[in-house]
Amino acid sequence: MTQRMNSRERILAAVRRDAVDYVPCCGLFNPLSSVQRQGHTWNFPWASDAPLPEQLRYQVEELGLDQLVNVGVAAAQTAAGITSRKWQEGDVLHKAYETPAGTLHASVRINDLWPHGQEIPFYSDFNIGHYVEPWIQTVEDLACFQCLHVLRDQDEVIDEARAGLKPSFALAQQYGLATQSVAGMGLTGAQHLFGAADLCLMTIDNPELVDAYLEHEHQMNLARIAALGELGVDIVRRNGFYETADFYGPDMLRRFLTRRLTAETAMAHQGGMVMAYTVHTGVMPILDYLHELPLDSLQGIDIAFGGVDLPAVRDKLAEDKAFWVGPSSTYHIWEGPDATRQAVREVFDCFGKTGLILSQCVSSHSIMPWESTLAMVDEWRRLR
Repeated sequence: MTQRMNSRERILAAVRRDAVDYVPCCGLFNPLSSVQRQGHTWNFPWASDAPLPEQLRYQVEELGLDQLVNVGVAAAQTAAGITSRKWQEGDVLHKAYETPAGTLHASVRINDLWPHGQEIPFYSDFNIGHYVEPWIQTVEDLACFQCLHVLRDQDEVIDEARAGLKPSFALAQQYGLATQSVAGMGLTGAQHLFGAADLCLMTIDNPELVDAYLEHEHQMNLARIAALGELGVDIVRRNGFYETADFYGPDMLRRFLTRRLTAETAMAHQGGMVMAYTVHTGVMPILDYLHELPLDSLQGIDIAFGGVDLPAVRDKLAEDKAFWVGPSSTYHIWEGPDATRQAVREVFDCFGKTGLILSQCVSSHSIMPWESTLAMVDEWRRLR
């Protein structure tokens, strides 16, 4: 019998494919924006404006989940003297920054589905379907963007974060939870800035610009990961949501990402942390590529997506990688408790109890049937 663990110990052991007292279950919950929730009821058992400690208390004490406390550090700053302005022409919203390198401009077509009001963020999935003109199209645009994201002094970053993150670390200690920080979006973030189709074409027509953006972000990622290690964070999560065969072939992913992901993982390990990598769909054609990466765990593979062969995923990747995997948000959780329970059984049957963290793929949404999430938790308790 493995000695009783707290959630932090259980999660980290599972990620390292070590023995656990029982398989952990980490719940992921997406409240969605008010625009996304229009016409739907709020189904989470906590209020939409409930503070994080209240949500976490329910998830840990009422549901018994092995939750993570998310923390972050600001490794970048804006260069001095930059100004911005916004204006609207009909249904097109514009924003422009005046930087030492020139003007950086984007515009989007706004309607009832635009969730950001009179703002155009750099990183948002919603940019893609609304762009009239994306943020980055040329090397001159990238130079302007870099003025808005300049590396800060590392000691200053760590000192600021150490002070600002005290409540988060106290919350993690209170419940015995692991801490996690997101560091990097790679081609996912590039898609937000370049536009989806534009980025795919640019990887062929102007790969030097894509490479230059990724290298800029990579240096930011390394600085952030180094700071996280100094702060004692447990898990680094790298967003690879759109870094899959939905958009790119394995050789192209190797060309743009392998060196950078390898270096970022090495930096995480040097800081005593483990690396989780989010992938959702488009994984079957890139199993060999994923196998080559030194990542510790993969998070969010949609087990119900067409063509997904879970035993093949396991056989190719489970030797040295753990899996945060479970019922599909799109299919099982929407469909109801019975489908959700069956998905949990399928995951346990395939992956067993080593290197598994049961977790929704990729989250329960506030408008989805709460009974499905309860069914996932109940079936986990039975099988763990």
